[in-house]
Amino acid sequence: APSLPAGNEGAGTVGAVGEGVDPALVGRVVGFFGGEAYSQYRALPVQTILPMPEGTAAADAASCFVNPFTALGMVETMRMEGHTGLVHTAAASNLGQMLNRICLADGVPLVNVVRRPEQADMLRAQGAVYVCDSSADSFMADLTAALAETGATLAFDATGGGTLAGQILTAMEAAAVQRSIAAGGAYSRYGSDVFKQVYIYGGLDRSPTVLNRSFGFSWSLGGWLLTPFLGKVGGEGVARLGARVTAELTTTFASHYTDEVSLAGALQLDALQTYAKQATGQKFLVRPQA
Repeated sequence: APSLPAGNEGAGTVGAVGEGVDPALVGRVVGFFGGEAYSQYRALPVQTILPMPEGTAAADAASCFVNPFTALGMVETMRMEGHTGLVHTAAASNLGQMLNRICLADGVPLVNVVRRPEQADMLRAQGAVYVCDSSADSFMADLTAALAETGATLAFDATGGGTLAGQILTAMEAAAVQRSIAAGGAYSRYGSDVFKQVYIYGGLDRSPTVLNRSFGFSWSLGGWLLTPFLGKVGGEGVARLGARVTAELTTTFASHYTDEVSLAGALQLDALQTYAKQATGQKFLVRPQA
């Protein structure tokens, strides 16, 4: 029967190399991206691996691609498209915490959107300046105030469905109008001319995406994925981002796991039920050799 290889990323020790590949890689721990990670052995093009510094544990490198490069990709996209600040939803996730650390280090204004008060507390304890809780009655007012202060006009939405993307665009428009009026600008029935972009990059909410059109005409809603982004920045860009990931693997880009499972254990019913919750703070490390 046909099979569907799974697992987007992983890490391990190089056992052998092909012709033309540096033999010094043998015995080296590397991270990799490119699928079929849920296996005990993997043959890969050398361009898809990320050699780790000496002494790096494979467990530390197991999540070195998807979340780190996605978080860096958000900041790179902001710069490439001429924005000056970011909004990120599901911001208490492992990826969201990485993005917060990147933005704090790089001086990028970041508005974090979370779903619960304890998530907001956690991010603030990690230094986050702007955190908006979507469960609060004051959410829209809080979001608009944060956007007015930061000037963020680019958002990455991990939820996908529901009204959140539209709420962000609405708050961006309200913040833009506030800034325009404060600067002596004139009101326009067509909305502000400030361009607002929301990228959906996840599907935590599988319901339809709902937009209540209250944000003028200068806006866009689209999708964003890591692999097309990597194609845009090219080999030099990927190498530059990779160098930062390896240098900051156990700090900025550290991942924490709540449990470890074997390949067989990953298919147990209790484990599958845990994955299905898509809960913040629950991340499993798969050890194929176990």
